[in-house]
Parts: sequence; C-alpha cells; structure tokens
Amino acid sequence: MHKKILLICINLLVIMGFAQSQQLPVDRNTQAAYLNKTRAVNGLPGQAYWQNKGDYKIDISFDPTTRKVDGTVFIDYYNNSADTLKVLALKLYPNLYKGNTMRNTVISTTDIGEGMLISDLKIDGHQVENNEQVTRGTNMTIKGVQVLPHGKTMVSINFNYTLNKGSFNRTGQIDEGTFFIAYFFPRITVYDDIDGWNQYHYLGKEEFYNDYGNFKVSVTVPGEYQVWATGDLTNRNDIYQKTIIDRLTKAELNNDIVDIITKDDLKNRNILKNNRPNTWKFEAKDVTDFAFAVSRNYIWKSSSIMVDSVSQRRTRVDAVYNPIHKTYDPVIIYNRKIVEIISHSFPGIPFPYPHLTIIDGLDAMEYPMMVNNLPFEDPKDVVEFTAHEVFHTIFPFYVGINETKYSFMDEGWATMAEFMFHSKIAPEIPLKYDISPVNDFAGMAEDVPVMTPTAQLYGNARYADKDLKPALALWYIKDLLGEKKFAEATRYYILAWAGRHPTPYDFFNCFNKGANINLNWYWKKWYFDKAIPDLSISKVLVNNQNYLITISNIGGAPVPVHLNIYFTDKSKQVISKNITVWQTSNKLNLKIKAKSRIVKITLGDAYDADIDTKNNAWSID
Repeated sequence: MHKKILLICINLLVIMGFAQSQQLPVDRNTQAAYLNKTRAVNGLPGQAYWQNKGDYKIDISFDPTTRKVDGTVFIDYYNNSADTLKVLALKLYPNLYKGNTMRNTVISTTDIGEGMLISDLKIDGHQVENNEQVTRGTNMTIKGVQVLPHGKTMVSINFNYTLNKGSFNRTGQIDEGTFFIAYFFPRITVYDDIDGWNQYHYLGKEEFYNDYGNFKVSVTVPGEYQVWATGDLTNRNDIYQKTIIDRLTKAELNNDIVDIITKDDLKNRNILKNNRPNTWKFEAKDVTDFAFAVSRNYIWKSSSIMVDSVSQRRTRVDAVYNPIHKTYDPVIIYNRKIVEIISHSFPGIPFPYPHLTIIDGLDAMEYPMMVNNLPFEDPKDVVEFTAHEVFHTIFPFYVGINETKYSFMDEGWATMAEFMFHSKIAPEIPLKYDISPVNDFAGMAEDVPVMTPTAQLYGNARYADKDLKPALALWYIKDLLGEKKFAEATRYYILAWAGRHPTPYDFFNCFNKGANINLNWYWKKWYFDKAIPDLSISKVLVNNQNYLITISNIGGAPVPVHLNIYFTDKSKQVISKNITVWQTSNKLNLKIKAKSRIVKITLGDAYDADIDTKNNAWSID
C-alpha cells in the first residue's frame, strides 16, 4: 500500500514537473496585461483589449532639385485606453540625419544637417511653446497635455527637412531623377497596454511600430515627375493622359502583364497631362504607415490577380524600375506569383491591400503597399528578396508587429518565405539557400536568445538571431505539422490579430491553439534559451544486418533528424524524425534491420542547422 502511494506521489511530481516545464517565462509587462484582461492566456485579444489610433492628413511639397521636403500634417488622435495621457510622444524620423543624434548605422558627413525643422505645432488649435517640447534624437515629447480616456485630440505640425542624397537608409535619393521618401512625417508613436509609450529611439537599423489609421496624402512635385505611393491614387484622371489610364485600367482587370510606362513614353514625355506642378492625391485605410516614390525616368509594368474568390476582389501588382536594370524584368512575375501564393496557398489569406508596388531602389525594405528593392545582380537574390519583402505585407502590416522591440516576429516569417516560396515562383533558378549565419554564430558569445529585444542585438549574430534562426524554427514546425496544418495554425493567428498588435506570447499561445498542440517546450528552447543546433551520430552498433544508430542532441536545440543511409547494393534510405523526438530526451536510438550491408550514414539536410558537421557521418572502416 505504501509503495503504491509512493508511486502515485512520484508520478504526480513528474507530471507537475512536466507541466511546469511547459510554461513559458513571462515578463512583468505581459503578466500585467493578463491581470488587466487586455491579453488572454490563450493568445487571443482579451475582453478589455484596446489600441489607440491616429488618422493623418498630410500635404507635401517636394523639390527634386533642392531635395526639400515641405509639409503639414494634421493628426486626429484617438485615446482608446483607460488612461489619461499627460504627454504626447512623437517620432521625428528625419532626425536620424541630424548632427547630434545617436545612430547605429553609417551616415555620410555630407548628409548630416539640421534634421526635421518644425515651424508650427498646435494641439486642438492651441500653440505649443518651445518649452513644452523636448526633442532627443528622433523622439519628441510634448508636455502639458491631457487626453482623457476614450478622448480625442487634434495635432497640427508644419515641418520641413532636406532629403539625404547619399547614405540611403530606407529613404533618400536613388539617382538624379528618382527618390524614395519614407519615414518623412512627424507621427504620434504607439501607446499600448504592454509598454505604454514606445520610447525606442530610431537609430537606423531598427524599424518601426505604428498605430493603424487612415491616410489622406497629397504630394506636389514638378510636372515631369510621377509618384507611386501607399494607397489609391484618387485623381489619376487629372494627372495622366488617357492612354496611360486605359493601360492601367486594363492591368487592374486582367491577368496579363501590361506596360504602363515604356522607354518610348519616357523619351516622348507623353505620360502626364501637363508639365506644370502636379498634386497627386492618395488615400489609404487601416494602414500603419505611408511611403512614396518620385521619378521621371522609370518604366512601369503592371498586372493584377484575383485574391478573394468570394468577393472576386483583385489586387494590382507593379514593378517600377530603371530599364537598364535587366534583372528587374521578372520582378513583376514574381510579385504576382507571391501575391497569389499568399492569397490562395500560404497562409491562404486574401491579399489585404489594393496594390503592391515594387520600386527599384537602394535598399531592401517594405512599407504598406510599397517595396523598395535593390536591382540585385544575382537572379537568386532577386527571387528571394522579392519573396521576403512582399511577404512583409502580412507581418508587420496586416498584423501589427512591434518591430522596434521584437523584430523576429516579422523577419522570421519573411525570411522563411525566401526558401519556402523560391521553387514555387522561379523553379528554373537553382535554390541553394545559405543557413551558415546560424551555423557560424550559434553558441558564440555574440549569440543571444531570439526573445532578446531588437535594440539589444549587436554583432555578428544579429541577423541570425532576428531573421534566420526564427525562420528555421518556423520551418521545423512546418515539418512537424505538415503544410496543411501549419497553414491553418498560421491563419488562425493572423485572423486573430489582423489590425492589432500581438506580442510574442500572443503568437506562441495563439499558434498552440490554432495547431491544437502545446509547443511551449519548443518555444522555450528555440526562443528563450540560447539554442545551439548540434546533432551527432554518436554510436552505431552492428550485429549481422541489425543496426542500432544513436543520434545525440549535443547542443539542445530541437532540430529535425534526417538520416541518409547508403547500402552496398547502391540503394539509399532516408529516415526522418520531427522535432518531438527531442521533447523529453537528448538521445534518439534507431533500430534498423537491413537487407543489405550499410556502408555509410550521414545526418542532416539543407535546412538542418548544425554547428559541427564533422560528427554527422559514419562509414565502414
């Protein structure tokens, strides 16, 4: 009897210990959100969830000769929280180029200037005095305000700055007649239920975290320039000649690729209705940002695709580029195929925006409905970077990730798209994906857990920890669940948080629920621990044709097992085991009864990270 009770107690302790091991370490910010019921432990928005909103009316005048950006922004800001806001926190992104600003990226001395100059600032019509403004780097704080819970305030700002000519960092001059203008207007930063005001400084490498809102933007430029931007161009009939409008209409209704602007059009200048300054008017709803491109020498290819089989809604896809960059020619095809995959395959979400325009620029960077992509020389890079940037439409735009704090939440997905989509959009181009950044730096001093806030990531392992390591972690879950269930779980997470701001915990818990499996043991090892992928063939015992193969997980990171077995009769067998083999043990024993003698065994495939491959092979001596 005593033995039976003892056994029951031991079993209970084991179960309790295992259950405890399934709990993720939760930070105090998130614990408070659970208590306040703004977030739920099942990963869904809590019953008290809220988020603030800013609607923007922006009038911009841009002079390509002087690169002067002159504008006025009117912000209707809605405080949906239960807190009285006694300050307003703003971002002045062009201050990255101001002389006394902190930076973690290289800026040419010729581009360093005064940053953003504000000539007038009003809140609800009242002038904000200089002593009520505190500006440090790209952050501005306005004191002495009071925005009541569920209240609204209106902010108006007149501003100007000089766009950088070199030191292209997501924005700037591309060539003598082309510019990409982003991070260009003062905006109220996010106030959320996790951190309050987002106070992360924009230093150059980190990206952004913005509220959702509606944008009405007018851009005035000289008459020979065209403008492409976030949102719909609402006055194209006033801007373009009828021939161009007819081509654009055809592209929006057709699967074919249409040349909207050709080299002949550029030469003959028969594109716009007049050569006087034009004001281009754009509108976008429920987006987190606005960016635009200006050019007088780019060609434009366009097409469209039906993204929603129920409503028959179509999305227009564009490639706008310098005609001398021949590697850009297939970008329109890739753009269309990626939008099709997103809408009908993975994740299977109707593409949420009316267009996706890819601009030939000096960066690889995404914005709502806009991508600025380099004219890569290697066709493989063209494929993979296009997939990466287009997939960012889902994360961080459709699902509003806080990139300033946890960039792995969008970069991991977009990086996975590089190798997940490659063969589907360009099977003729060999796929040889390089995972060496993980193999080279995992376990090094610079390597840190994926959950490390982005602002703390430095050194050689930065790319691996925020991009490639989380991409592989997702890839291994797909290996576990299968493509169909993986897509279902991803959709569940997306639909739960579309138009909202999830944390990593919301992702982990929501994905668990969507997949109907508790993956906390896996999230902890890959995201919270300093995951080191290192498997080995530690032992092979042979008894006639019976083999006992022992695989050891030396590093502790759960990586799938792909064992390649070669026989004397020239045949080959592949044994695959998913990540669950490492849930409770760091050793895996495989018994094989072979019909022919084994001559060689190798471990790993192209996506199995492993810091030491010297112990991944066995052969007959």
